[in-house]
Amino acid sequence: MTVRLVVTYFTVFILTLSLIGYYIIATTNNFFISEEKMNASKIANIISSFAANYISEDNSHVSEDFSPFLKSLLLDDKMRVLIINKDSLAIYDSHNNQAILGKAQVKKSVITSLGGKEGNENYKDETTGIDIIDVSVPINSGSGIIGAVNVVYTAEGVRLFTSAMRESFVFIAIVSGLLVGLVIFIMVNFMTRRIINFTDKITLMSDGVLDEKMEIKGNDEIARMGMAFNTMAEKLALNERQRIQFVSDASHELKTPLSSIKLMADSILQNPDISREQTNEFLVDINNEADRLNRIINKLLNITKLDTQIESGQVNFELFDLGAFVLGIAKTLYPLAMDSKVTLNLSGEKEIYILGDKDTLFQAIYNICDNAIKYSNNGGEVNIILEKNNNNAIVRIRDNGVGMSPEDAEHIFERFYRVDKARSRETGGTGLGLAIANAAVKAHGGHIDVISEMNMGSEFIIVLPLTDKS
Repeated sequence: MTVRLVVTYFTVFILTLSLIGYYIIATTNNFFISEEKMNASKIANIISSFAANYISEDNSHVSEDFSPFLKSLLLDDKMRVLIINKDSLAIYDSHNNQAILGKAQVKKSVITSLGGKEGNENYKDETTGIDIIDVSVPINSGSGIIGAVNVVYTAEGVRLFTSAMRESFVFIAIVSGLLVGLVIFIMVNFMTRRIINFTDKITLMSDGVLDEKMEIKGNDEIARMGMAFNTMAEKLALNERQRIQFVSDASHELKTPLSSIKLMADSILQNPDISREQTNEFLVDINNEADRLNRIINKLLNITKLDTQIESGQVNFELFDLGAFVLGIAKTLYPLAMDSKVTLNLSGEKEIYILGDKDTLFQAIYNICDNAIKYSNNGGEVNIILEKNNNNAIVRIRDNGVGMSPEDAEHIFERFYRVDKARSRETGGTGLGLAIANAAVKAHGGHIDVISEMNMGSEFIIVLPLTDKS
């Protein structure tokens, strides 16, 4: 992976650098060619302004005084000057090439200049590849255009400059390429080492090692990914601890009634002289333990079902009146309250509409009210109060029972947690009711708050989001 990334980044760098170098060299070359054209044009126009004085009347030759005139201009030796008559014939060559004298010059620049406009072009020499500047300007006299000055210039200086520039650029590219390649290798090696470390941590986690943490350095994407990984690892470790604790607690809770049933059954079987009355007492105890075992199993099935519904999003929401719904729960609990000699009161708002799953919310409110009644003393009072506050529906369940400490209040929604284990078993508690209630309320986007004080009672505050109808 490291090699592949280094090669990729290095290739991108070299291609980018090459394109930039090509653009700079091409732009520089074009600039100097344009400058040379302007220079050749100026020279051609200077020669043109005097050339008419040196052309014979029959337009067939140039006087001998013309050469000294050109030398006085101190022209570059590489610059060639041709005088073309109005018939496109060369009548003078500064390089004194007799082969072209008297021959027609049909170059584009010459034809343009004989038409009355300046003509120019540049092209590559076929042999040397050097740029050739070719500029022609018309020669005017009183009778009109009598010829043209054709200046041909070999831009050797431009070639040498761009060649030197190209060599310098190649040298710079090689040196910077090596330096950048080294930097890329170090950076990629550092980055891939972090990714490899990240992959190793994930592999360990998949093997069951959940306490692995990423070392966070910097604030880049990998660092943010590492922070997300650490958060996930903490949640997984917490979930695993909760799972282990849940399995341990569930096993313990199931084992206790089973042990009692086993003990009492063995007592009956191993005592052949046991009386009918003792046998009936044991059978009643076995039946009670079986009922208790059945309650635990049903609560476990309910909480597992609720977890599955929440994770899969299969909670069936419908619009209903929470006031009428809580009234139905209160009516169901009136017999239990009467048996416990507890007064159950319902007050507050009448019509509060929410979207919710009736089955899961029934378990939540019922379980909390059931606990409030069971943990109230004889002659106690449980008040259920319905309120609306901003965008929330609030169900307050307040009792004046035994209450609980702040330490217990922090843990009461944990599965199998009991404030008073002896009293919970006496009242048939499993330690799952409040866990079910909390999960059900959270599934509706709400939460439960607890206010409690030892021997002063408790208040459970269920907060649920309202609908627009409310």
